[in-house]
Amino acid sequence: MIITDKVDISGAGFQSPDKPKGKVSVGQTAAGSMPEDQVLVSSQAKEIGKLQAAVNKLPDTRTDRVETVKNAVNAGTYNVKGEAVAGKVLKEAIIDSTI
Repeated sequence: MIITDKVDISGAGFQSPDKPKGKVSVGQTAAGSMPEDQVLVSSQAKEIGKLQAAVNKLPDTRTDRVETVKNAVNAGTYNVKGEAVAGKVLKEAIIDSTI
């Protein structure tokens, strides 16, 4: 086998694309009309779409929960267990390292 830097770009050796017989343009049927595209959506897909729309309407933050925690912090009554925080930090670290 001999390898050279010359590349044949003339198209020799390539098969020409198939052309339809007659005078039918691209995208048209033999009758001359454009075919109609159709999309069928299942009832499950419609339900998922409704649920997604409902979720998108929800606020990103739970303002009632934020206010409750904020008031507890300001009053000095908000207590966090160190073990719970450490456990969640370790759990997230393990999940992140496996991904």
